[in-house]
Amino acid sequence: MNKLLRIFRYAGFSLIFIGLVSIANHLINAVDNYNAGQLSINLTENSVVQQVKTIGAAKFTNSHFGTYAFKPTLKQAIILSDKGLDGIGAYTAFYLIIGSVILFIAYTRPKWLENITENRLWQLVGIGGILFFALKFLFFFLMKGYVEDLTGKAFTYQTMDAGNINLGVISIIAIFSIIYELLSYSRKLKQENDLTI
Repeated sequence: MNKLLRIFRYAGFSLIFIGLVSIANHLINAVDNYNAGQLSINLTENSVVQQVKTIGAAKFTNSHFGTYAFKPTLKQAIILSDKGLDGIGAYTAFYLIIGSVILFIAYTRPKWLENITENRLWQLVGIGGILFFALKFLFFFLMKGYVEDLTGKAFTYQTMDAGNINLGVISIIAIFSIIYELLSYSRKLKQENDLTI
């Protein structure tokens, strides 16, 4: 049980650390963009007649996709830098929430881990997945609304980034190490219970 708690704590601290580093990195880039007086975001123009060109048997449609460059305020630089808060904001919120829950359980409810079943564990993994996608969609729609207000609804926000892959891989490794350890512990307890019966 001590090994499980130690891994649980390390994973929680790792996720919170990744979240805080992500915030710091984002703020540094935002301040750099603000000081440079230049910020570019990828947008699609609204209310434009699409041009279709036929090339042989194929059709090419112009989507009016381009880069919107402007001098940002500090708030705009924070919201729009690094492909926007819809990527970094969702990941960071997820890391901080999951890391905090893991640490809360490790420090205040360690007995809860002793009674966890494999089915309950997979339910928690499902809840985590739902939370992640809910945050991803929430941040995307908030970002989309912000960009439409910023541009007077002349443009639509387009995400071109799948998020920071390196930090995503590290956090997934931390989460899966917890799941693996919990599954191993759950199976070990089940075997011990079967032997005592």
